[in-house]
Amino acid sequence: MSERRHPADGESGRCPNRVRARRGGAAESVRVDATVPGTEHEERRASVAGEDERLHDLSHLRTDRGRRLGGGAGGLGELPDLDVESPLAQARLHLRCRRMHGFKVLPAVALLEVDSVSKRFGGIVALDGVSFDVGAGEIVGLIGPNGAGKTTAFNVITRLYRPDAGDVRFDGQSLLGTRARGVIKRGIARTFQNVELFRGLTVLENVEVGAHARTGEHTVDDAVYYLGLGSLRHHSVDRLPYGTKKRVELARALASSPTLVLLDEPAGGLNHEEVQELATLLRQLRTDFEVTVLLVEHHMGLVMSVADRVHVLDFGRKIAEGTPAEVQANPAVIEAYLGTAA
Repeated sequence: MSERRHPADGESGRCPNRVRARRGGAAESVRVDATVPGTEHEERRASVAGEDERLHDLSHLRTDRGRRLGGGAGGLGELPDLDVESPLAQARLHLRCRRMHGFKVLPAVALLEVDSVSKRFGGIVALDGVSFDVGAGEIVGLIGPNGAGKTTAFNVITRLYRPDAGDVRFDGQSLLGTRARGVIKRGIARTFQNVELFRGLTVLENVEVGAHARTGEHTVDDAVYYLGLGSLRHHSVDRLPYGTKKRVELARALASSPTLVLLDEPAGGLNHEEVQELATLLRQLRTDFEVTVLLVEHHMGLVMSVADRVHVLDFGRKIAEGTPAEVQANPAVIEAYLGTAA
């Protein structure tokens, strides 16, 4: 039986996993190995089909995607002996090989529902009867000027804040009876506007924190190599560039195998080229990790290029929703960002 090979795998390497091939209706297990030149990891080989396999470096695979995310001036490119191209290609190949038998189609139903939620802090109304939803498999933007209530909405969803009114439902069940520490076990992970990592720990140790509640198939290695952090896994996060720290935080979120990822301003501190690479990464992320994404972001170019739908908040109220094109043309949105024309 012929072996399935990745299109970029034309010379000597192969998919670093077992591939489940079908012949005559019966599943057969095919051993496909790759040499591991120059890696710090010991070569690990699974003994049975279906075992949760780790990643191996495929140095002959090349891709430019993800190479400079977090790079630039003061960025990842200044750190020595980094090879983020090969691990990124290898991680994507690993994920696709595991699902070569077919693709999971997510239903177009509401995965997250924020229903008439209000939140006040003394005399300040942060959220005023806000309702919006996020469909399974979507990338949805949540935008608005500073102080519109976006991060407050994230904190309500992740149970850091208790709403004064309304409900938040995830996969059809209310989240209000779930404690903050239990939200990740329900399948929701997040990043923060201001990077929140554990100082003094390495990249790998920070990402491993996210895996304590892992219920899906994706592993710490999947997240680390997918985000191009393999060569940094034993570096302390304290001295990493800001953009790289954001990738570590995203890797930590992915290590929990979430169904829904909340990203709070992931483009903050990135240059133009890095933002473009982030947009590509988010689109790939939805497919490769089969996640739904709710994105809070001030970089309108990023939101409009990746979001399927957009919800707009202003002074704690939702003022618009629709496709990126519809939102951009909405007079209420234009006024919220630019003010009333003179």
